[in-house]
Amino acid sequence: MTARQEVFAQEQQIMASIQKREKGDDSFGYYAGAMSEASTRSTGGDLGWLNENQLAQLPPSLVEAIKTMQPEHLAGPIEVPGGFSIIYLVDTRKVGVADPLDSRLTLKQLSVRFPEGISQAQADARVTEFAKLSKTIRGCGEVAKVASALGAEVVDNDSVRIRDLPPALRDIMAKLSVGESTPPFGSAKDGIRSLVLCGRDEASGSTVPGVEQVRGQMENARTNLRANQLLRDLRRDAIIEYR
Repeated sequence: MTARQEVFAQEQQIMASIQKREKGDDSFGYYAGAMSEASTRSTGGDLGWLNENQLAQLPPSLVEAIKTMQPEHLAGPIEVPGGFSIIYLVDTRKVGVADPLDSRLTLKQLSVRFPEGISQAQADARVTEFAKLSKTIRGCGEVAKVASALGAEVVDNDSVRIRDLPPALRDIMAKLSVGESTPPFGSAKDGIRSLVLCGRDEASGSTVPGVEQVRGQMENARTNLRANQLLRDLRRDAIIEYR
């Protein structure tokens, strides 16, 4: 196996580990800080927010991949001058334009825990009952009554950003009307839950980055570009002696 193939295989193993979160929720940051040879190693691989001009300074293969990615997705190994890269797209945003994911919600959560040793049939029956009664909710004033009928716990959640919810819930919550509830979700181990939308504060236009923030991003981009160029030149000019 050639050195190129070995590096590619290693990158694939790292990607698999990141996707499985074998090093915790910040598996990407762990590997970037421990194994990356890029200048962003000290920041756990974080490039920060990049505008179109800054993005264009990255290797073309990375730019092409990034433009086809969705937030919270991983791509790679992608061949770049001097080796391979793995890219994780955290999020995207439009400056000066309101992002629906920044809307803040007032929620009530209904939750029911299953007793230990419950059979699958019993659990299914509880889920069916939970789903049936939660559908009858037509406003947050009815949550307490439904919770009492289900023996459920109610927790209030104020000012929750849609962006901060699990990905599977974001689209659901964005489409809910005030007073409606989500379908039940959860597991036999963790119990089942449903969220009731009590209020929504729509997002306002996003703030334009300040001078210092833009200057910092530009300096980071120039540093990363120069570091990649030096690393490429070093590898190209290196003399390897075999014994």
